[in-house]
Amino acid sequence: MKLSQECILLQRELRKFAQQTLADKVDELDKSCRFPLEDIKDLANMGMLGAIIPETYGGAAMDATGLTVVLEELSKVCASTAFVIASHNAFFVYPVLKFGREEMKKRYLPGATRGEFIGGYALHRTNELSLVDAADGPCISGRNPFVLNAAADGPLVVALPEGEANNSTVYVLDKGTPGCRSGRPGSTIGLKAAGLGEYIFEKCCPAAADMIGEVRQGAKVLESMHDYARVSMSAIALGIAQGAADAAVKYARERVQFERPIINFGMVREQVSDMITNIESARHLVYEAARRIDQGEDYRSAAAMAMLVAGRAATATTTTAIQVYGGYGYMKDYPAERFFRDAQMINVICSTPDEDKEIIAKGTL
Repeated sequence: MKLSQECILLQRELRKFAQQTLADKVDELDKSCRFPLEDIKDLANMGMLGAIIPETYGGAAMDATGLTVVLEELSKVCASTAFVIASHNAFFVYPVLKFGREEMKKRYLPGATRGEFIGGYALHRTNELSLVDAADGPCISGRNPFVLNAAADGPLVVALPEGEANNSTVYVLDKGTPGCRSGRPGSTIGLKAAGLGEYIFEKCCPAAADMIGEVRQGAKVLESMHDYARVSMSAIALGIAQGAADAAVKYARERVQFERPIINFGMVREQVSDMITNIESARHLVYEAARRIDQGEDYRSAAAMAMLVAGRAATATTTTAIQVYGGYGYMKDYPAERFFRDAQMINVICSTPDEDKEIIAKGTL
C-alpha cells in the first residue's frame, strides 16, 4: 500500500522519535513496569493524544491511516508506549467523539488533545460489578482488574450492566468521582509499562450527563468502539512483528558461527523469509482496514481480519525471532523475549482470535 506524502512525513517523524527517545529506555521501562509519562507528554506535544480529534477541538484531525502509521512505528520499539496512545484514542476519544453529546465533547476533547489527562477504559468483559438502582440513577460496586491506562489516573470509559445480560450503558467516570478509585497495578506477561491496572468501585453513581450514547444502548457503543480499536491493536501487532524481525535479522548478520554470519545459513534464511512474508501479509490487511475507515466504507470484517492475521504474525514472528537468537532469545538482555511477551498480550485485549473469526464468518454469510 502506497502512503500519502503526509503519512510518509509522519512516519519519519515517529520513527525518529522512537529511535532517539524510546530505544535507549524501553528495556528499563519494561523491567521496572514504569508508566512512560514523560514520553507520553512529548507525544502529546506532537499531537498524538489528539490524533483523531477534529481541529474544532484542537486536535490533529488525523485519519485512521495516519494513526496506524503512528502506532506501527512506536510499536517497533516500544509496544507499551504505542498501547497507551492507542487506548487513549480508540477506547476513550473515539466513543466520546462518535456517541457523546456536544457538552461532553467540549468537556473532554480539548483537554485530551493537550495532554491534560490520558483517558482509560475498563474492559467490559472483566467487570466484576453489581448494580443497584438508586433514586438519582444506577450505582455500582465491585472491581475491574483490567483497566487500560489505569496508571494515568484519568477519566475512564466504563460499561455498566443493566437489566438483561446484553444490556449495558456506557459512562465516562471522571477522576475524583465519588466511589471510584484505582487499585493494584497490573501484573501481566507483556505490555508491562502500559499502565494496566485495577479499579475499585464503591457505591459509585455516575451522573446522566456522563452517559455516552443512550440508556441500555451500550452494546452499540461497545461494538463500534471495538471495531475501530481492532485496527489500532492490529497496527501495534504489526509493529511488534516488524520490530522483532528487524532485531532478529540484525542479530543474524552479526552472529558468527563456523566463521560466517548465521544469516548465510539456509535454515536461518528460511526463518527470515517466513517472518517477512507473514508481516507483509498482515500489513496489507491492516492498512486496508484503515483505508476503509477513511473512505467511510463498512470495515467490521476487515478490522477483524486485520486483527486476526496481524496477531498471528506477531505471535509467529516473535517465536521465530527467539529461535534465531538461540539460547540468547530467552534472556532479558535481548529484545526477542520482550517482543514475544507483548505479542501474547495484544492478541486478547480487544478480542480473541475466535471472536475475530466469528465476526469474519458472519460478514461472509
